[in-house]
Amino acid sequence: MKTALILGGAGFIGSHIVERFAREGWRVIAIDGMNPRTSARSENLSGIQSVTVIEQRVEDVANLDEYLSASDIVIDTMAWTAHRLALYEPEFDHALNQASHLHIATTLAKHPAKRLVYLSSRGVYGAFAGKEITEDTPLLAEDIQGVHKLAAESYYRIYAKLHKYSVVSLRFGNCFGERMPTRGEDIGLIGGFIRDVLEGRPIEIFGTHRTRPVVYVQDVVEYVWRIATNHSFYAPFEAFNLNGQNIGIHTIAQQIVDSCGEGTCIVKPLPHEIQTIDIGSTPVNADKIKVLTNFTPSDDWSEALRHTIAYFRQNL
Repeated sequence: MKTALILGGAGFIGSHIVERFAREGWRVIAIDGMNPRTSARSENLSGIQSVTVIEQRVEDVANLDEYLSASDIVIDTMAWTAHRLALYEPEFDHALNQASHLHIATTLAKHPAKRLVYLSSRGVYGAFAGKEITEDTPLLAEDIQGVHKLAAESYYRIYAKLHKYSVVSLRFGNCFGERMPTRGEDIGLIGGFIRDVLEGRPIEIFGTHRTRPVVYVQDVVEYVWRIATNHSFYAPFEAFNLNGQNIGIHTIAQQIVDSCGEGTCIVKPLPHEIQTIDIGSTPVNADKIKVLTNFTPSDDWSEALRHTIAYFRQNL
C-alpha cells in the first residue's frame, strides 16, 4: 500500500486531499498543529478510513524523519490565508507560511529522491500589469502572505536542487468549497460574501471592474491527485499556475446573492488598506498544468457554489 504524508491535513484543502488519497486506497498520515486561527478541525477528518492523524506542529514532530521516509508522496498544504490580517501580524504569518515550510525543506535533506507537492499562491506574482500571468511572469509579491509563500517556494527550489529531491509548486488563489472557514476575520473573498448574505448584511464590493481567479476545492484536489500519481518529477523544482476561471468580483457577488435567494450588493471605493495589497485583475494562464494533467475544471461553478452555501448554512 502506498503512503501519502499530508502536512496541514486537517485543514480546508488538506482534509479534502486526505479524503481523496484514502478513498483511492492509500495509507495517509496527516500532520496538523490544529491552530485555532486556521481552518484545521478534527471533524474534517472524521469518518475517513486508513488515516493516521498527528496533532502537532510539524516542527514538534519528533519522528518526522520516519514519516517522511515511509511516504511515497509528501503534500504540503500548511497555510494561514488571512491576507489583510497578515499585514498587522507578520510574525504569525511568517510562522505558518514560511518557517514551517523551511523546516520541511531542510529536513528533506536526509531524503533524496523524495517527491513533494507544495500549495503556493497566486499572490507570489503580485500586481502584474501585463496581458496575462504565466509561470514565467516575474515574482513580486505585494502583500505579507505573498512574500512568505514566495520565500517558502524559494526554500524548496534551493534545497531540492541541493539535496536532490523534487518539488512541484501549485500557485492559485480564491479557493472555495466545503470545510472552508466560516468564522473569524478575513475568511476569504467568497466565504466572506456568503457569510454577509446569510447573516443579513449587504455584500460590499470595493471598486469596479476588478476580477479574481476562482477555483473549487475539488478541482484543486483533482490537480494534486493527478500531479502526485502521474507526474514524473524530473526537475528539482517546477511551478504551475492552477486556475478555475477569472471572474469579475461583482459577478461573484451577484451569483452568491442569486444562489442564496437573498441579499444585496453595494459598491464602495477601494480602501487604502486593500489598495496597498491589491493584486490587480490580470488573468492567470493555467494552460501548462491543463496540458500536463489532461484536466480542465468546468466553466459552470454554480453547483459548487450551491454546495458551499449549504455548508455555510449548516455551520454558521
